Amino acid sequence: MSLRKSKVHLEWITKGSDIEKIKKQWLEISNSTLPILIVGDRGIGKSFWIERSLDKRNITDSSMTTFDFSYSFSFDQNLEKIRSSKQNVTVILDWFTKAKKEEIVMLQQWWKDEKYNEKSKVYLYWEIHTEEMEILNQKNIYSDFYEQFKSFRFELPNLKKRISELPLFVYEFLSEANQSLNKKISSMDEDFFVFFKNKIFNRNYTELKDLIFALVGFSSGKQLHWKQIPPHFFENTLSELNILPGISLEQYEKEIIKANLIYTKGNREKAAKLLGISERNLYRKLHEFQLEDLS
Repeated sequence: MSLRKSKVHLEWITKGSDIEKIKKQWLEISNSTLPILIVGDRGIGKSFWIERSLDKRNITDSSMTTFDFSYSFSFDQNLEKIRSSKQNVTVILDWFTKAKKEEIVMLQQWWKDEKYNEKSKVYLYWEIHTEEMEILNQKNIYSDFYEQFKSFRFELPNLKKRISELPLFVYEFLSEANQSLNKKISSMDEDFFVFFKNKIFNRNYTELKDLIFALVGFSSGKQLHWKQIPPHFFENTLSELNILPGISLEQYEKEIIKANLIYTKGNREKAAKLLGISERNLYRKLHEFQLEDLS
């Protein structure tokens, strides 16, 4: 598939109607002083959306304070900075559920003071990871704070729910990889898109980007050829299922067959040998599970 003709401005990839609607609402709210929550899995671009909003409003580093509770930082110093500031302040919260309870209490008191201060102008962005929602949905001090803001919550879909936009993401990352690695790859085999479509990216766009960079770094010429990539390149990246109760043997069988077909680059003879079945039996199962496109 040639990517050269897809050359468009991809600062915001919002081809789907749902994500375009989210983007429009996000930008409208970004012009106000309402606190904004952005929720989603890791690697889906939550930080990117916040950064674009800050760029749009010409926010400078000097007026921005970040509370990232996944790292060690001076909480008291940061809180005093925003309390004593005489200009507009932008506050970014990240990994809030890792904060100490006493820090939550102090933030709650600060927000109450700011909320009812007519002269105050605070822009607040809150990045929430999906895995934090279990804590925020319970009765605790974190959920109390969360309840004050969740009315302006935006949820970004993961990559699996945006398959129609996959070629756009691939082009964007391929362009970045070419520039970073000094390569001139302009297209790739369709087999790569079959692989991308069926692979589960646990880190979403971040993992896809890392994979594209690795492919570009490994290859030469002007096109990525599927058959030139060694099979071991995709080892340990093909499973779509965790071993969990409540999943049928049939579903596991389908995923195992799919993983081996991708591993052998669609070679039915090799896949059948790895699976320990005949090619005829494999062909029947491909039809049964509707996996013909993978071979």
